[in-house]
Amino acid sequence: MPQTNEPQGPAEIQLMGQVDVHLNAHRPTEPDEEEVLRQLYGDPDPDGFFRSAGEADEEATD
Repeated sequence: MPQTNEPQGPAEIQLMGQVDVHLNAHRPTEPDEEEVLRQLYGDPDPDGFFRSAGEADEEATD
């Protein structure tokens, strides 16, 4: 079984139209989801994304 972030080739591309592309797809959808995300990752970044400290560090160096 491939890792989550490994490209799947043409089969993956054919399914991209089924992916939720709504602009707010990253926002919590359940009342307690934001609370859980804050407990796990802290406050969201200015764009509203919850990131671990490692992800924020990686993006800063890209």
